[in-house]
Amino acid sequence: MRVKEKQIFNLMDTNGRRNDVINALQGYLTILDDLLRNKKMTWNHLPESFSQLNFYQQAIALSPDVFQKHDKYDNLISQLDKNPVLKQAVLNQDIQGIEGCLTSNHDWFDELDKSVEARARHYTSNLVKLGLTDDYRHISIVGDVLLGKVALDKDEFEAMLPLNDTNIVYLRQLLKLRIFDIAGVKYYSPFCMALYALLHKDRISQDEFFEIIQGLSPYHRIDDYDVFLDNYAKDSIIQSYSFDIPADINNDDIISFEVFSKHFKNQKSSATIADYYKFYKAIRDFIAKKDVATLDKMLTTYEDNRSALCKAFGYGSGIFKSKRGERPSVESFLKKEDLDIFKGNLNSIIYLRFVRSKTIDIIREYSDTTMRIFKATGIISFDKGYVELTCRELCKHIFNIDSVKAQIFGDISIESVNNVEDYEEKTHSYYLTNHSIISILNYSEELISDILIAVQNEFEGHEISEIHDIVNEKRKEEFVHFIEEKYPETRVKKLMCMFADRTNDKAIKEEVCPDSTVPTIYEYIVGLAWYYFSNKTIDLLNSYNLTLSADFEPLTHASGGMGDIVIREKSQVVMLEATLMNANSQKRGEWEPVLRHSVNLKIEEENGEGRDVTTFFVADTFDFNTINIWKAISSVPLQSSTDKTKYTDSVIIMPINTNELVLLMEEHKHEYHKIIKQVRELFLKDITKFDESWRDKFIASVL
Repeated sequence: MRVKEKQIFNLMDTNGRRNDVINALQGYLTILDDLLRNKKMTWNHLPESFSQLNFYQQAIALSPDVFQKHDKYDNLISQLDKNPVLKQAVLNQDIQGIEGCLTSNHDWFDELDKSVEARARHYTSNLVKLGLTDDYRHISIVGDVLLGKVALDKDEFEAMLPLNDTNIVYLRQLLKLRIFDIAGVKYYSPFCMALYALLHKDRISQDEFFEIIQGLSPYHRIDDYDVFLDNYAKDSIIQSYSFDIPADINNDDIISFEVFSKHFKNQKSSATIADYYKFYKAIRDFIAKKDVATLDKMLTTYEDNRSALCKAFGYGSGIFKSKRGERPSVESFLKKEDLDIFKGNLNSIIYLRFVRSKTIDIIREYSDTTMRIFKATGIISFDKGYVELTCRELCKHIFNIDSVKAQIFGDISIESVNNVEDYEEKTHSYYLTNHSIISILNYSEELISDILIAVQNEFEGHEISEIHDIVNEKRKEEFVHFIEEKYPETRVKKLMCMFADRTNDKAIKEEVCPDSTVPTIYEYIVGLAWYYFSNKTIDLLNSYNLTLSADFEPLTHASGGMGDIVIREKSQVVMLEATLMNANSQKRGEWEPVLRHSVNLKIEEENGEGRDVTTFFVADTFDFNTINIWKAISSVPLQSSTDKTKYTDSVIIMPINTNELVLLMEEHKHEYHKIIKQVRELFLKDITKFDESWRDKFIASVL
C-alpha cells in the first residue's frame, strides 16, 4: 500500500467500512470465489462482465442487517421494467444483449457503475490491502487458507500459540504489512510498531496506542524508539506533521468567507463552514477588543456549535476550559485559557489547528477499523481503554524485540524481493503468499535456538512440545473466569431469549460484540448455554470453531469445513450446529452442511479415537420436514465428502430449539450425559438394516 506524505493509511476503504470487519472479509472472499472460480467470470464492470454487479447483489444478500438500505440499486433495478430488452439481458446475464443496449441506456449503465459496481470495487479493495487478493481480485494463496482450500502449516513458534488458523493468517499478514511511500522505496510497518510498543511497555492507553500506530508513516523516522514511547504525550504525533500555510491567508488581514471556504472545508456539510467562519470572526473580534461583549459572543458561538468546533479546531477535545454558561472576567479568562489563538497570527494558528484536528480525526476514524483487524490476530487485548499483549510470557520471546524493531522502518530487503511490485503488487508476490513468523521476522538458526531455550526457561524447563498445552490451559482458566464475570447463567438465558425477535439484533450486538454478526453471536451464546447445560464440565474454549479475539469476543463463524462447536470428551464427541435461519431457509442453507459435517466427523472418529458422535442442530424454530428428515437420516448409510471410499451409518442429528436449550441449562444441568445417552438410544432403537443396493436391484429388474 502506498501513501502520500501526510496521508493517513487505512486498512479498510471508508465506503466499505463496517463493524464486523473480519466476517465481512470472509464473506467477500467467499463471493469472489463463487464468481471468479465457480462461474468463471472476470473482475470487471458491465458490459465487460457481470461480476461487479453480481458481487454487490450477493453482498447485500449475505448481510441484510448491514445493507438495510440500497435505494440507488433498487431504483436502477426498478427502471428495468421500463426497458424489457435490457431487463431480459440482465436477467439472462447476456453480455451480447447488454452491449446492444449500451448506447440507448448510457445513463443507466453510468449510474450502475457509479452507484453499484463502484461499491463492489470499494468493498473488495479491502481484500487487496490485506493480501487476500491481488488488484484483479484473484484470490491469493493466503486468501485460500482463509477459505479452507489450502492447509496452514505452522512453524514451531506458531504451534505454541493458542490461536486458530484464522488468527495465524491475520497475524502473518499484519507482520508482513508495509505502508510504502509514493516511490515504493521506504516503508513503515504499523503492526511491527504496535508489537514493539507492547513488548517495550506492559500496556498502553488505547488513544495513545492508535495515535502512534495510525499516525506514523514511511515519511517519519524515529531516532530512539524507547525514548519516543516513554515520553509520548497525547497529540504529540500530530505536532510532528508540518503544514504549509496557504499564501492567501498567511497574513494578519481578516479572511473573506470566499477564501475561508476554500481552505476550511467540510465534505459533509457546507453549513458547517459558515459556523467555522462565525467562530473565526468571533475570536478576531475578541482579540481586537478584549471586552465583556466580545468574550460573551465568542463563548456563545462556541457553545452553540461546540461539537463541530471541537472536532475542527480542538483535536476532538474542548477548546476552552470554561463551563457552558460561565462568563468570567476578560482578565481571568485569558489567564485561565492560555491558548495559542490569543498569542500569534490568528490566521496561521487557526489554520494549523484545523488541519491538525482534521488529521487527528482521520487517525481516530481509521484506527477503529485497524483495531478490529488487529483483534483478529488473537494476541492483542483491547480492554477497558488499554492495550496489551495476551500470552505475554510466551510472546515476549517468540517476537524477538530487536528483530521486530528492525522491521518497523526501512527499505525492501528481502531475498528476491527488490521493489514494491515484487513485494505486494503481483499475483504471486511476497505479501500474497504464505510465510510463517520465523520467515517474516528473518530469524537465523542461532536466534531460533536462543528463543527456544528462553521459552523453556520461562516455562520451567518444559519440553517445547508441551508449551502449547501449558499456555492453552492458562487461557482456558482465563476464559472460565471471563464467562463467570461477563456471562453468568442469568445473562446467557436473557440473551438466548432475545434472538427470536430480529428487531433485537442491534441490542444483541451492543450487549455482546459490535465487531461480529448476530448469527455469529448466536453460535457463541449457544456455546455458553451448552456450557451451563453441561454443568460447566466441557472445554468450551477449545470446542469453538469460531475465531475469537484475545478478549474472547466472537469475530467470525466457523469456516465451511467445520461444525460450529465440536466438544471432544473422553468417550464421546458432541457437535453443535447453530443457525438463526428460519424454518424455510434452513432447508436451503443448512441441510447440506450440517449433514456433511456430521458424516465427516463420525467417519473421522471411526478411523481415529472411535468415540460416539452426536450432533445437535440448534435453531429458534423448525419445520416438520427438518425434524423428521434428521430422524430418518440415522437409518441410511452415508458417504464422506472428503474421501469417497469411506462410509458410515447411524448418523445422529437431534433438533433442539432455543427455548428447549434454555430449559436444559436451567433445569437439567446435572443430567447432561444422561440426556445425550437418551438421545442416542432414541435414534438407534429404530434403526433397521438398510439395503444399500435397493436402487440397483430395482433398475435391473425393470431394464
